[in-house]
Amino acid sequence: MQYHIQTTPIWDAFKEPCDCPVCKLYERVENRLLKQYLEEAVMEPDYRVKVNKRGFCSNHLRKLYTGGNKLGLALQVHTRTDNIIAHIPTVSNARAAKRLADKLEKGLETCVICDEADEVMERYAYTIAEMYANEPEFPALFDKTNGFCLPHFILLLRYVSHAGKKAEAYVKSLCRRQTDGMRKLTNELERFTRRFDYRSTDKVAHGNNDALSRAINKIKGNIVKD
Repeated sequence: MQYHIQTTPIWDAFKEPCDCPVCKLYERVENRLLKQYLEEAVMEPDYRVKVNKRGFCSNHLRKLYTGGNKLGLALQVHTRTDNIIAHIPTVSNARAAKRLADKLEKGLETCVICDEADEVMERYAYTIAEMYANEPEFPALFDKTNGFCLPHFILLLRYVSHAGKKAEAYVKSLCRRQTDGMRKLTNELERFTRRFDYRSTDKVAHGNNDALSRAINKIKGNIVKD
């Protein structure tokens, strides 16, 4: 079976206990792209053209800002601002002003890093399905997961067909792992909330101090850190 992306990171991510192994894959991809856009991409014409056109979203711009290369980032932001200025005409009426606002708003959160990361994550999603169908040891490993964050669960659902003849078994396992993982975390979160009830005898509630952050990340993706 010829896969569309290297499978070693998938094996590594699924072997590590967590609430979403695909988030582990995304973090790896994102860190590589952040490093790339602070180093070799700074002076590469092809990359600069993409940055000028798409820019960076708020999340990645914040991470780039703390990434240790202020000069490299400044060079990219400088040409990006020039590009934005070039697309702000002088308007003379309310209708034109609204059209301009809509146009600028659409470009406000476009991001070259998101674009490239999403493309890689799509390849990971259908490679996971193919591995479930073709790697004899992978389904057992898959069935040990605690499910996925909701955004990555949705992503995996979109590519179930890549499991071919094993698509039915794959999607059943996928949904089962998701619901079981979310139920487990929901129970932990409920136990966490009981700590704040003066009538509760379970004041320590060992093992669920991070239940709230984990539940948020389960719903929205890896957005908060304890």
